[in-house]
Amino acid sequence: MSTLKDVAEYAGVSTATVSLALNNGPVAAETRLRVQEAARALKYVPNAIGRSLTTGRTRTILLVTMISDSHADTVRKTSLFHYILEGLLSAATARGYGVRFDVQSHDNPSTASYFEEVVGGGTVDGVAIIPQFSRDVDLLAPLKREKFPYVVLRPSRFGMEDNFVDMGNYAGAEMVAKLFAASGAKRVAFINGPSTHFDALERERGFRDGLAAAKPEIMKIWYGDYTIEGGYVGMSEILREMRPDSVFCGNDYMAAGAIRRLLEAGIRVPNDVSVVGYDDNDVCTGLFPPLTSVNNHFLELGNALVESLLAQIEGQPFNKQQTLVPHLVERQSHRPPLAARRRKAR
Repeated sequence: MSTLKDVAEYAGVSTATVSLALNNGPVAAETRLRVQEAARALKYVPNAIGRSLTTGRTRTILLVTMISDSHADTVRKTSLFHYILEGLLSAATARGYGVRFDVQSHDNPSTASYFEEVVGGGTVDGVAIIPQFSRDVDLLAPLKREKFPYVVLRPSRFGMEDNFVDMGNYAGAEMVAKLFAASGAKRVAFINGPSTHFDALERERGFRDGLAAAKPEIMKIWYGDYTIEGGYVGMSEILREMRPDSVFCGNDYMAAGAIRRLLEAGIRVPNDVSVVGYDDNDVCTGLFPPLTSVNNHFLELGNALVESLLAQIEGQPFNKQQTLVPHLVERQSHRPPLAARRRKAR
């Protein structure tokens, strides 16, 4: 009998890609067709029904991304969704689990009963949730009440009672603030995500706390939408009020837009202004100068979500609350520490 691995080898792709292609996940049409042809050629049929009858499990987990109609699908405008999904799929398929995907808007009245249906439907063994705003968390009550296996990707301070993986946004933004402080920053700007978005809230808190000791003369924050255009507009608005010497952007796409606007204004990066992004995605090395950014270990986050979920499903001990620590990837878009510049000038 053919396995998922057999199909992957036949199609020349990873097992994670096979799972995506066969579960209507986000893959290229050409790749999906190649995987489907491989599955047909090998007569591959997932035997989930047979397994569920004998074990009481479907060996399927559900990934739900919460969105808001007012900030349409914010997560998928960042690298977060893609890389966490890759890590989650790899970890799940390695353990013999399939993955289903769904998107729910908390502005839709039917979403209120969504997790009730997940608990009672018997089609998945557990659910991983990517919330974005605080009211998303209120929808999780049925999972908690029924002790249904679940894990949430969220900052820890928004609910210590949850099973969560914290992606370390506070620590990452604090690293950027300390980098700016060491360079002698005095006029600081922050182009953040939506003002009520979980990640944006934590990054702002970490950035403010990290800058507290430096006491910059000016601190300006603009709330954008994680797009290149949002970064461009945010930088334009900031330049109306001040000329910063340091700019932190809530993701790399907004940093790209901000750099474009700075160059149009004749402001050099990093000679006149330091710019740092967040996510450490492929945009960073395509920009000039290459962008300094925070790497959030997205693949590891996806793996941590799966490990928490499968431990619950299989009745094993698990770490109820995990926090991963990001790291700063230094490239050429920021100025070196003030002390280093002084030594070089001698």
